[in-house]
Amino acid sequence: MAEMSETSRSRKDRRVFRRFARNRSGASAVEFAMIAPLFFGFLLAMLETGTLFLRKTAIEAGVEEAKRLTMTGQVAGAGNGAAQLAAFQAGFCGQVGWIIPCEQVKFDVRAFSTFGVAAMPNPVKNGAFDPGGLQFNPGKPCQIVVIRAYYEAQGLTAMIRNDVASLNNGRVLLGGSAAFKNEPFGAC
Repeated sequence: MAEMSETSRSRKDRRVFRRFARNRSGASAVEFAMIAPLFFGFLLAMLETGTLFLRKTAIEAGVEEAKRLTMTGQVAGAGNGAAQLAAFQAGFCGQVGWIIPCEQVKFDVRAFSTFGVAAMPNPVKNGAFDPGGLQFNPGKPCQIVVIRAYYEAQGLTAMIRNDVASLNNGRVLLGGSAAFKNEPFGAC
Protein backbone atom coordinates (compact mmCIF):
# COMPACT_ATOMS: atom_id res chain seq x y z
CA MET A 1 0.00 0.00 0.00
CA ALA A 2 2.87 2.33 0.76
CA GLU A 3 4.25 1.68 -2.73
CA MET A 4 0.92 2.44 -4.28
CA SER A 5 0.58 5.76 -2.55
CA GLU A 6 4.17 6.58 -3.52
CA THR A 7 3.44 5.75 -7.16
CA SER A 8 0.18 7.68 -7.22
CA ARG A 9 1.91 10.64 -5.58
CA SER A 10 4.60 10.47 -8.25
CA ARG A 11 1.96 10.48 -11.00
CA LYS A 12 0.17 13.37 -9.38
CA ASP A 13 3.44 15.29 -9.12
CA ARG A 14 4.09 14.68 -12.82
CA ARG A 15 0.63 15.91 -13.76
CA VAL A 16 1.07 19.05 -11.67
CA PHE A 17 4.47 19.65 -13.26
CA ARG A 18 3.05 19.19 -16.78
CA ARG A 19 0.18 21.53 -16.03
CA PHE A 20 2.66 24.08 -14.61
CA ALA A 21 4.89 23.70 -17.69
CA ARG A 22 1.95 24.33 -20.06
CA ASN A 23 0.76 27.38 -18.12
CA ARG A 24 2.35 30.48 -19.71
CA SER A 25 0.64 33.17 -17.65
CA GLY A 26 3.74 34.04 -15.58
CA ALA A 27 6.46 33.19 -18.10
CA SER A 28 7.23 36.80 -18.96
CA ALA A 29 7.69 37.73 -15.32
CA VAL A 30 10.02 34.79 -14.72
CA GLU A 31 12.03 35.55 -17.86
CA PHE A 32 12.32 39.21 -16.90
CA ALA A 33 13.45 38.26 -13.40
CA MET A 34 16.21 36.15 -14.93
CA ILE A 35 17.37 38.82 -17.42
CA ALA A 36 16.78 42.00 -15.37
CA PRO A 37 20.00 41.88 -13.29
CA LEU A 38 22.13 41.63 -16.45
CA PHE A 39 20.17 44.36 -18.20
CA PHE A 40 20.36 46.79 -15.31
CA GLY A 41 24.03 45.93 -14.71
CA PHE A 42 24.92 46.76 -18.31
CA LEU A 43 22.80 49.89 -18.19
CA LEU A 44 24.53 51.09 -15.02
CA ALA A 45 27.97 50.29 -16.47
CA MET A 46 27.18 52.31 -19.61
CA LEU A 47 25.95 55.26 -17.55
CA GLU A 48 29.00 55.19 -15.32
CA THR A 49 31.41 54.88 -18.24
CA GLY A 50 29.63 57.75 -19.96
CA THR A 51 29.99 59.86 -16.82
CA LEU A 52 33.72 59.15 -16.71
CA PHE A 53 34.06 60.22 -20.36
CA LEU A 54 32.07 63.39 -19.67
CA ARG A 55 34.33 64.24 -16.74
CA LYS A 56 37.45 63.57 -18.83
CA THR A 57 36.12 65.80 -21.61
CA ALA A 58 35.26 68.53 -19.10
CA ILE A 59 38.80 68.39 -17.69
CA GLU A 60 40.25 68.77 -21.19
CA ALA A 61 37.97 71.78 -21.81
CA GLY A 62 39.03 73.28 -18.48
CA VAL A 63 42.71 72.83 -19.30
CA GLU A 64 42.14 74.49 -22.69
CA GLU A 65 40.54 77.54 -21.05
CA ALA A 66 43.25 77.72 -18.37
CA LYS A 67 45.87 77.41 -21.13
CA ARG A 68 44.36 80.31 -23.03
CA LEU A 69 44.35 82.50 -19.92
CA THR A 70 47.93 81.53 -19.07
CA MET A 71 49.29 81.89 -22.60
CA THR A 72 47.88 85.38 -23.05
CA GLY A 73 49.30 86.62 -19.75
CA GLN A 74 45.98 87.02 -17.92
CA VAL A 75 47.05 84.65 -15.16
CA ALA A 76 50.51 86.23 -14.74
CA GLY A 77 48.96 89.71 -14.75
CA ALA A 78 46.51 88.82 -11.97
CA GLY A 79 48.99 89.75 -9.23
CA ASN A 80 50.81 87.58 -6.72
CA GLY A 81 50.86 83.76 -6.56
CA ALA A 82 47.50 83.37 -4.78
CA ALA A 83 45.76 85.77 -7.18
CA GLN A 84 47.35 83.98 -10.15
CA LEU A 85 46.11 80.63 -8.88
CA ALA A 86 42.64 82.09 -8.31
CA ALA A 87 42.51 83.45 -11.89
CA PHE A 88 43.73 80.11 -13.24
CA GLN A 89 41.16 78.15 -11.21
CA ALA A 90 38.34 80.52 -12.20
CA GLY A 91 39.01 79.85 -15.89
CA PHE A 92 39.32 76.11 -15.34
CA CYS A 93 36.32 75.78 -13.04
CA GLY A 94 34.11 77.73 -15.43
CA GLN A 95 34.38 74.77 -17.78
CA VAL A 96 34.18 71.85 -15.33
CA GLY A 97 32.08 73.08 -12.40
CA TRP A 98 28.92 71.55 -13.82
CA ILE A 99 30.20 67.97 -13.44
CA ILE A 100 33.33 68.05 -11.24
CA PRO A 101 33.75 69.68 -7.82
CA CYS A 102 36.57 72.15 -8.54
CA GLU A 103 38.04 72.00 -5.04
CA GLN A 104 38.95 68.36 -5.71
CA VAL A 105 40.99 69.09 -8.84
CA LYS A 106 44.78 69.31 -8.39
CA PHE A 107 47.01 71.28 -10.76
CA ASP A 108 50.65 70.95 -11.79
CA VAL A 109 51.74 74.03 -13.76
CA ARG A 110 55.43 74.46 -14.56
CA ALA A 111 57.47 76.81 -16.74
CA PHE A 112 60.56 75.78 -18.73
CA SER A 113 63.07 77.51 -20.98
CA THR A 114 62.70 75.05 -23.90
CA PHE A 115 60.46 72.17 -24.88
CA GLY A 116 63.45 69.80 -24.62
CA VAL A 117 63.69 70.20 -20.84
CA ALA A 118 59.93 70.19 -20.21
CA ALA A 119 59.85 66.94 -18.23
CA MET A 120 57.06 66.38 -15.75
CA PRO A 121 57.25 63.86 -12.89
CA ASN A 122 54.66 61.12 -12.48
CA PRO A 123 52.36 62.01 -9.55
CA VAL A 124 51.31 58.37 -9.04
CA LYS A 125 53.62 56.52 -6.69
CA ASN A 126 53.02 52.92 -5.62
CA GLY A 127 49.46 53.02 -6.93
CA ALA A 128 48.48 56.18 -5.02
CA PHE A 129 48.08 59.74 -6.27
CA ASP A 130 50.57 61.98 -4.45
CA PRO A 131 49.82 65.69 -4.95
CA GLY A 132 52.74 66.69 -2.70
CA GLY A 133 55.11 67.38 -5.60
CA LEU A 134 52.72 69.49 -7.67
CA GLN A 135 53.67 73.10 -8.40
CA PHE A 136 52.05 76.23 -9.74
CA ASN A 137 54.23 78.47 -11.93
CA PRO A 138 52.43 80.07 -14.91
CA GLY A 139 55.73 81.33 -16.29
CA LYS A 140 56.93 84.55 -17.82
CA PRO A 141 56.51 85.84 -21.38
CA CYS A 142 57.91 83.51 -24.06
CA GLN A 143 58.47 80.60 -21.62
CA ILE A 144 57.30 77.05 -22.24
CA VAL A 145 54.49 76.09 -19.85
CA VAL A 146 53.05 72.64 -19.16
CA ILE A 147 49.68 72.39 -17.45
CA ARG A 148 48.31 69.19 -15.97
CA ALA A 149 45.05 68.82 -14.05
CA TYR A 150 44.13 65.73 -12.02
CA TYR A 151 40.85 64.52 -10.57
CA GLU A 152 40.29 61.30 -8.64
CA ALA A 153 36.90 60.01 -9.80
CA GLN A 154 35.04 57.62 -7.55
CA GLY A 155 33.21 54.82 -9.34
CA LEU A 156 29.71 53.93 -8.24
CA THR A 157 29.89 50.24 -8.98
CA ALA A 158 32.50 47.60 -8.32
CA MET A 159 32.39 46.84 -12.05
CA ILE A 160 34.06 50.15 -12.90
CA ARG A 161 36.34 50.18 -9.87
CA ASN A 162 37.74 46.74 -10.70
CA ASP A 163 38.02 47.18 -14.45
CA VAL A 164 39.33 50.70 -15.02
CA ALA A 165 40.65 51.85 -11.64
CA SER A 166 44.11 53.28 -12.04
CA LEU A 167 44.77 53.71 -8.32
CA ASN A 168 44.97 51.18 -5.49
CA ASN A 169 42.05 52.84 -3.67
CA GLY A 170 39.68 51.86 -6.51
CA ARG A 171 39.44 55.36 -7.96
CA VAL A 172 40.10 56.42 -11.52
CA LEU A 173 42.66 59.21 -11.99
CA LEU A 174 41.37 61.48 -14.74
CA GLY A 175 43.70 64.08 -16.15
CA GLY A 176 44.19 66.65 -18.83
CA SER A 177 47.33 68.38 -20.06
CA ALA A 178 48.62 71.05 -22.39
CA ALA A 179 52.09 72.24 -23.38
CA PHE A 180 52.54 75.64 -25.02
CA LYS A 181 54.70 78.72 -25.28
CA ASN A 182 53.53 81.89 -23.56
CA GLU A 183 52.90 84.83 -25.85
CA PRO A 184 55.15 87.88 -25.54
CA PHE A 185 52.75 89.67 -23.20
CA GLY A 186 55.75 91.45 -21.74
CA ALA A 187 59.47 91.63 -22.48
CA CYS A 188 60.81 88.20 -23.52
